[in-house]
Amino acid sequence: METMGDLLEKVREFALHSFTKEEAHRLFGWNVRDIAAKSDEKNESHIYIVFENQYILFIRYFLNLDTTETEDTCELTLGLHTDLRSRIKYDIHYAGYIHGQGYIRLRIAESKNRLQQMVLEEFYVPALKNVYKPIIQRFKGFYGQDFFGVHAEKGIGEIFYAPVRSRSEHKSATIGEVMGKLAELDLLLKEPKIRHDLAEIDLQLSLLPSLVWPDL
Repeated sequence: METMGDLLEKVREFALHSFTKEEAHRLFGWNVRDIAAKSDEKNESHIYIVFENQYILFIRYFLNLDTTETEDTCELTLGLHTDLRSRIKYDIHYAGYIHGQGYIRLRIAESKNRLQQMVLEEFYVPALKNVYKPIIQRFKGFYGQDFFGVHAEKGIGEIFYAPVRSRSEHKSATIGEVMGKLAELDLLLKEPKIRHDLAEIDLQLSLLPSLVWPDL
């Protein structure tokens, strides 16, 4: 395998076999630490593979009713485990170019509590964007629509590359350059100032009265 498109072909082949560690190792070539599979009500199957080298592969198989898109039945996301954690679950990634700067797209876990949601929108979101804004350009992809991003929550942290499907331009990216960029971003997010600033945001949340956030 050389490109993300080659990896996508292996993902298609994986659908024809049992979702086992042995089969994943045979197809993808890396030792597998863990694998989980589940299906939902939308005729989708989700496969999450964790390799021993800390890279992860998230696969989504879906039913495509468009008869002209016979190959567009799956999507893959390649990522890398990181020790980054957050009290609030969030996904953040580079999202295009506006006025000469990289644009930040941020999604956080929503709260049913209106007071909690207000705190998230008025304090947490701006504070998190302020940390990532100076470095978001580093998360730019190799083509026009691809990108790199971060997922963080209490128990897990991941750096990921944009999802790849059959029509994705960035399926031409080499696996080596994607893995290299993921490792580079992992080192970037370990820089003391960035970790300190992110930890400070979490600390401020932890100081909120338990009435506002009882589960923190």
